Amino acid sequence: MNNGPNNQQPEPVNIKRDRGISPLWILPLLALVLAGWLVFKAVNEAGQRIKIHFSDAAGLTAGRTTIRYQGLEVGIVRDVNLSDDLQSIYAEADIYPEAVRILKEGTRFWLVKPKASITGISGLDALVSGNYIALQPGEGKAAYEFSALDTQPSDTPLGQGLKIQLRSPNLGSVSIGSQVLYKKIPVGEVYSYTLSNNRKRVLIDILIKPQFAELVTNKSRFWNVSGMSANVGFNGIDVQFESLSAMIGGAIAFDSPDEGKTIEPNHLFRLYPNLNTAGRGIAITIDLPDGNNVSTSGAPIIYRGLEIGQISALRLDEERQKIVAHAAIEPSMSDLLTTGSRMLLEEAEVSLTGVKNIGNLLRGNYLTLIPGEGDKARQFKAITQDELQEQQPGVANFSLYADSSHGIERGTKLKHRGIEVGRVKKVLLDGKRVRFDVIVMPGHTSLVRSASRFYLDGGIQANISSKGLDVNVPPADQLISQNISFTSTGNSKIQKSYPLYKNKQLAKLAADSLNGVAKMTLFADELPPVSEGSPILYRNLQVGEVKSYALTRDGVTISIAIENKYRHLIKPDTVFWNRSGVEVEAGLDGVSIKADPISTLIKGGIAFDELAGVSNKAGKRFKLYPSLKDAKDFGLLITLTADNAKAISINSDIRYQGVNVGKIIDTTPDFTAGNVKITARLFPRYAELLAKSNSYFWVVTPKISLTGAKNLDTLLSSYIAVAPGDGHYSQTFDLGTAEIAKSGLTVILESEDRGSINEGTPLLYRDIQVGQVVKVSLGELADRVILEAQVEQEYSHLVRTDTVFWNVSGIDVTIGLTGASVQTGTVDSLIRGGIAFATPEKQPLSSKAKQETHYLLNKQAKPEWKTWRTAIPRH
Repeated sequence: MNNGPNNQQPEPVNIKRDRGISPLWILPLLALVLAGWLVFKAVNEAGQRIKIHFSDAAGLTAGRTTIRYQGLEVGIVRDVNLSDDLQSIYAEADIYPEAVRILKEGTRFWLVKPKASITGISGLDALVSGNYIALQPGEGKAAYEFSALDTQPSDTPLGQGLKIQLRSPNLGSVSIGSQVLYKKIPVGEVYSYTLSNNRKRVLIDILIKPQFAELVTNKSRFWNVSGMSANVGFNGIDVQFESLSAMIGGAIAFDSPDEGKTIEPNHLFRLYPNLNTAGRGIAITIDLPDGNNVSTSGAPIIYRGLEIGQISALRLDEERQKIVAHAAIEPSMSDLLTTGSRMLLEEAEVSLTGVKNIGNLLRGNYLTLIPGEGDKARQFKAITQDELQEQQPGVANFSLYADSSHGIERGTKLKHRGIEVGRVKKVLLDGKRVRFDVIVMPGHTSLVRSASRFYLDGGIQANISSKGLDVNVPPADQLISQNISFTSTGNSKIQKSYPLYKNKQLAKLAADSLNGVAKMTLFADELPPVSEGSPILYRNLQVGEVKSYALTRDGVTISIAIENKYRHLIKPDTVFWNRSGVEVEAGLDGVSIKADPISTLIKGGIAFDELAGVSNKAGKRFKLYPSLKDAKDFGLLITLTADNAKAISINSDIRYQGVNVGKIIDTTPDFTAGNVKITARLFPRYAELLAKSNSYFWVVTPKISLTGAKNLDTLLSSYIAVAPGDGHYSQTFDLGTAEIAKSGLTVILESEDRGSINEGTPLLYRDIQVGQVVKVSLGELADRVILEAQVEQEYSHLVRTDTVFWNVSGIDVTIGLTGASVQTGTVDSLIRGGIAFATPEKQPLSSKAKQETHYLLNKQAKPEWKTWRTAIPRH
């Protein structure tokens, strides 16, 4: 290395480090600050990002579809995507900061599109600016994800204005968007409808435009003008419809009287079905009768031929007991609505004599206002023509009765001497008869008297009687229709009811009967030779005549009339018999012939007189006997009940101590009771003594045994014997088969079975018959046999309270180791059976048995019983 002068080294440099910031960094810093500010501003202006789910993406465009609230843009759609489950579309949108506070859980979104229909165009702004999303703020917590509605909410008005509500029974043709018209100008529209709380009415929400809000007052009336209405009547066909849009899409119209007041929003009105029922005027209610046939579609209310109001609706009252009509009256007629005014129901009447209100048959009945004095009234009651006539002072109301309606109807005229004085107002059934309620006008009530007779008057009437043929031909108008005529007799008192006779002749007969004749009815098994007009005789004096006769199920009834002056001759023991022809009586003393008067021989006749002890009634009617002899011999009917009628025949005698006291008339089996009913008659002179409740009747038949024979006189024909009693009066008895003693002691024996015991089985004391069994029957519980036995009076002292009874019927055989023992009673007891009894040997004797004392009937006697030799004195 050469270090010469030519090899010079560089001089050292003193380098200093700058510790400050270069100005060049100012520009990047400014750019960074500007970018941060821009980011902050962008984020701040972007607002809140939300998600809105839609059913489809039609009409949604990212970056273009805006979100509006009341026409103000508050957000924009940033992106439209398909959901993860592929079931819906969701849009991501930014809500501007000033509108973020409206994002609540209850906030609702929907897509607004332009829509055109017959009722108009909606969403017209969307047609210009494109579809947009509308929102309605809600309540709740903050939320950022929502589900869009398919359409605008029904409870959201379309704009500003007066909100009111209408109440209607049904929705009809009204729909959302239906116009509300005032004098045919659209002033609002329907924006919602729903059911009322009780689900019985429809509530319709409408919005009246702000400039028309003052047209609606508290007096406004709304009615439906949807569709088309037609009214068919005698004046032609009246067809009405509001407009083409109203007919297709539905519409509501209203008007407002001048005196109305301003209302508050959400005021409730009633929606009427149509203009006729809107009831524009003074509202009143009218109680209607049933069957009123009043039309609900604007039935008119008439005053002096002019229509002053209409019925708007018919309803039931709260109790559902009556029909109430709601109507409206012209305000200018308010002075007629007083408590004294009446509403008359005008009804159609069509009959052979004329026609009234025939138009009502098609369009229904209507009402006529009859003015009156009084205070102001808004509630009335409709009355009929009959009720109007009844309310007139001095009218008479009463009823007529008949067995048939005879063609009489409501409105049939009531005449006196051919002049109309009243009418029939009602025809109805009253029990088994027909009742006619009639009314007589005030000027003619004096013609109706207490003894008036009402009868049918119309058509050709003919009456054939013993006096000849009577034909009545009325005037021509009465040949077509029937009337009711009446006579005017008696005092001025009007009865509540009268009989209605089929013709004038029957009415005259009834009047004659009332004035001097007493009517009675007789009953006979067959019609005797009598006819209408046959005389009624009392000891050959004519006191009346036969009026008519009729066939009944069990015989014939004959109606007779007896003059009032002889009415006192009819007494409780009066007996009627046939008095026709010639009576012949033949006997050992000769032949007696008795001829009746000539008039009786020709026309027949009926006689009567007092005969004591003769059965003279068949139910409530007097009985008619074939002859006087039959009446005298008949007596009293009684009924005997027997198990069978083997020994009984018709005409068998009833005897007491060998004397005939009655006869058997008939025997009839009673299949229900399983026995036989025997009808008998007691002769008059014995009836009173024998018809007692405890009289005893029994069949007497021949009895032949080894010990002898009894009642041989009954070998050819049995008879019934009777023992008189002393009880109360009776006509029904049981027929026994065993004879009872005239007097004695009755004892009741109880046994497990009957054995060979029958009615008539002897009661033995030391093998001597001292009585007999008179009745065999089952006990009340069917657990034993009850034997009723009677001890003859002279032996009754032998029966004591400790007496024992046993059966001695048949043969008693005992077999033992020592052999057989056979014990028998008498031959008679072997055949007839028997019951023996004995009294223990002890002193003092027990007391005598009382009537109907009960004892046990032993099947056999103990050995010691047969050894008792008890001394029993008679007293």
